[in-house]
Formats: sequence, C-alpha cells, structure tokens
Amino acid sequence: MCFEIQESDHQINVILSGFISVNEATSIRQKLFPLLQQRFHSITFQLGNVTEMDSSGLGLMLAVQKIATDYNASITYTNVSEPLKARLHMAGISL
Repeated sequence: MCFEIQESDHQINVILSGFISVNEATSIRQKLFPLLQQRFHSITFQLGNVTEMDSSGLGLMLAVQKIATDYNASITYTNVSEPLKARLHMAGISL
C-alpha cells in the first residue's frame, strides 16, 4: 500500500507515498471517509514521498478539503515537493 492512516483524539494523519492514481485514491477514500464522517478537528497529509498524483488523487484532496471546511476543521499538507505543490495549486487546493 502507498498510504497509512493514523487517527487519535479527533486528529487524522495521512501518510502517502509513491504514485497516487485512481486505484490508490479509491483505497484511501474507502478508509479515510468513514473517519471524516466522525467529528475531527484536524487532518494532516504527509506528502514528502509522493512521486506523482493524477486527477483522481487531486480529486480526493479537493473532496477532503471541502469536508474539512464543512466540519470547520484544519487541513495541513507537509513536505510537498515543488512540482506537486504546483499541481495542487492549479487544482484549487489551498496549501
């Protein structure tokens, strides 16, 4: 797997690595979204080991950003490479 999700005290930490494509985005969504439906205060995406992210991965990030906004929760992205930062920005994801 290219991800790990840790949850404690209403905080979610998502560690991603490798190429985030439709298959990975679907797996992440299936494990992450049930946690997001519970009340949470913050979510952190650790992206330092992500080599590439396609439109499915970007769509996942946008969906999580909207859910975080709806729940008035903070969202943080750490260790984002410059190329990935540019793609996230172009997709409308606030870093």
